[in-house]
Amino acid sequence: MIDATADGKTFKSIGLGLKKHNIPVLPPTKDHSLEIAERDGELDFGSTYGARLINLECVLMADDTTLDYHRRVAQVAALFNAKKGDIVFTFADLPGRRYIGRYAGTLDIEKILWDGELTIPIKMGEHPFPVSDERVTELTIIQSPQVVSVQSTGDERASPIIVLTNVGTANLQSFKIMNEYLLEG
Repeated sequence: MIDATADGKTFKSIGLGLKKHNIPVLPPTKDHSLEIAERDGELDFGSTYGARLINLECVLMADDTTLDYHRRVAQVAALFNAKKGDIVFTFADLPGRRYIGRYAGTLDIEKILWDGELTIPIKMGEHPFPVSDERVTELTIIQSPQVVSVQSTGDERASPIIVLTNVGTANLQSFKIMNEYLLEG
């Protein structure tokens, strides 16, 4: 079994054992194109990524077939309640990554004596890529102009967040920020 957490709670604590997680390599693409009458082909406006769907194949383990089993089912329902919105998932075999999503689909449990087997569908809608720990280097620029290179250890291009703080008493009359991207050829 794979150690996992959902919303900070371990799967084991509610009697869930994660057998495997099916996480697609990339989210599906959404192609943006337009067909024009009497013109061959279509105009291609590029593509974006859609929501990523992952499936968590689990076994629900109970101490008895009635009270404990139904208590465990209720705990699973409470933890994965879609009304809670997005929650954070972590998996021991994918260290340093957090997957943000919510339960989306149906949750059928196939009961086998004391236990049950189920697949929990999770939709990573707003955040289709996992979030990882980044190394952040804080830097104070003492004289200007100065070029500062910022490198991210993530695997998806992201824009940096730049915060300017005036620690002096005088008002700033002007400032200039240039954000240039290195184009790969």
